[in-house]
Amino acid sequence: MGKIVTIASQKGGVGKTTTALNFSYSLSRLGERVLLIDADPQGGMSIATNIRKKTGRGLIDYLAGKSQLKEVAFYTKEKKMAIMGIGTVDPDSIHQLEDWARKGALSRALQHIAKHFDYIVIDAPAGLGSLTIALLEASQGVLLASQCRALSLKTLPKMLSLITWVQEKTNPDLSLEGIVLTMRNRDNETENEMFKEISTGFPADLFFSNFISYDPVYELASLRSIPVGMLKAGNFAARNYFQLAIEYKEKEMLLAQSKGEEDDAGSGLF
Repeated sequence: MGKIVTIASQKGGVGKTTTALNFSYSLSRLGERVLLIDADPQGGMSIATNIRKKTGRGLIDYLAGKSQLKEVAFYTKEKKMAIMGIGTVDPDSIHQLEDWARKGALSRALQHIAKHFDYIVIDAPAGLGSLTIALLEASQGVLLASQCRALSLKTLPKMLSLITWVQEKTNPDLSLEGIVLTMRNRDNETENEMFKEISTGFPADLFFSNFISYDPVYELASLRSIPVGMLKAGNFAARNYFQLAIEYKEKEMLLAQSKGEEDDAGSGLF
């Protein structure tokens, strides 16, 4: 079964959706079969990918039993990454989505879908609400997106406390994969001082060493509803997320080796 990874943030406007899209695309370029799911009722990912060009249905319709997986999840041109939008959104469906989340139907559905992919990457709503909690309860991993700004970094402990609570109360298999800093400007002394100050209070390996530099080309990619790596002008910016995906896979491999999960030498090459 594939791994379910939620991309979360305690604050909006930090590049969470951009990270979910470009991280998923980078994993697919590494050969992984990835399904990117929009689980935010605001539908940011559905807009960012223009999935409505294929269908207006999505996660909500699948959970309601109105659509099959093949009717709401569509592969991109390169056939390694598929996308599922949020689907039909209105006050009733949002209430129903939260109800499915509370009753475990969302978790069961995600686990069923995960049988068909190597990774399920979920763009969660920003904040600490019930839907985010349900997604964490259904996931094996969570990756946090944060800007190197005072409000974003100083509110991180609230999200970290929520993740710890989920691990202790409902999902001991949930792993905090790390925090990726987005829209980073290393020439900004205020950002550098803020990061130096806040990082002293966290474990050294909590932040990914690869961060996402600020680049206007991300806005151009967003306007065209594509990952930045699909733009000719976006090669340099795309390298940020590709390196992040490689670092992520390296962390996974080291964790698996520490658990003795990948020592298959005894069975030989064939």
